[in-house]
Amino acid sequence: MPSVIRSVVVPKVAGEVSRAGRRLTNGIRYLAGEKLGEVAATPRTTVWQHHNVSLHKYPSVLESGLPPVLIVHSLVSLPYVFDLQPGSSLVEDLTGAGYDVYLLDWGVPRAVDAANTLETYCDDYIPAAIDEVLTDSGSLDLEVIGYCLGAVLAALAIAGNDDLPVRSLVMLAPPVDFTKMHITENLLGSGRVDPASLLDETGNVPPATLMAGFRMLAPTSDLKTAVNVWHGLQDQAQLHALTNLLAWSSTHIPFPGAAFRQMIDLFLRKGALIAGTVPLGGRDVRLADVRARVLVVTGERDFMVPPEATAPVDAAFAPVRLAHLQLPAGHAGLFVGRSARKHCVPSIIGWLEGR
Repeated sequence: MPSVIRSVVVPKVAGEVSRAGRRLTNGIRYLAGEKLGEVAATPRTTVWQHHNVSLHKYPSVLESGLPPVLIVHSLVSLPYVFDLQPGSSLVEDLTGAGYDVYLLDWGVPRAVDAANTLETYCDDYIPAAIDEVLTDSGSLDLEVIGYCLGAVLAALAIAGNDDLPVRSLVMLAPPVDFTKMHITENLLGSGRVDPASLLDETGNVPPATLMAGFRMLAPTSDLKTAVNVWHGLQDQAQLHALTNLLAWSSTHIPFPGAAFRQMIDLFLRKGALIAGTVPLGGRDVRLADVRARVLVVTGERDFMVPPEATAPVDAAFAPVRLAHLQLPAGHAGLFVGRSARKHCVPSIIGWLEGR
């Protein structure tokens, strides 16, 4: 073999052999179910509990004087995705930037939670959590980050309770036009399926029903998962992050029945969010009444809340002027993973700081 060819081929073959070895070793560990990395490792304390809801605090690592940040999660999954693992954690990035972070954990709904309505979250839990954040931190105001349906709940809470001292609201992948979220439109928007028929004996929507809907929304997700795992096997850190994210995305929790039926009626069938006015608690809550700065973050590859489902947000909030950030990312990729840590999260922090 000529020396020139040898100098190109031999390193390439050696690299492939090395990658194959790493894939084999990591693949055996993966299939054996070995714990591949820490989950939710950032130190925290629980500063408030009410019914099934908890408020966790992650102290800042800096003395910055910045206002605290409250994270409001969605209602369909567990919130540890915000602290997925060291090096891939929105909580870790925020505390490292000087913010005390508070995470609103809805818990796992039980039969007693089936009666929770949108008012329960927007007029009771979120305002109460904000009060606790201010009391615990000693701050006069705070920043709020809402994710998916949690972003909608946070916006309605702020719009409907004008005494909440919220400086800024970051809305990550907020669904506004529910007809563009294909599974809900196809099954529930037409009226062919009664939302009440999806409730189990506890009065909630069971996790298996939610998971089946997500699989219908992305029928090739299992194949994509297998491909991603295969590519991730050569990099142990990448494999840790991937398996932790897959574990989170496949673990859903019950959806409170009353809030689910209300959401389908108001958001999907009546388009209340698109119109910008939602009837809650005997009055009309107008998104235009939000007095906080608002940043809307969407992902180009988000199949859960595609960009077209968020598109009417400007009209819904008008005349409030919104800032926008769109990234080549999926639903959780807005704040999880190396790309998020390099691009999206610094942009969010910079926006919070007025940069």
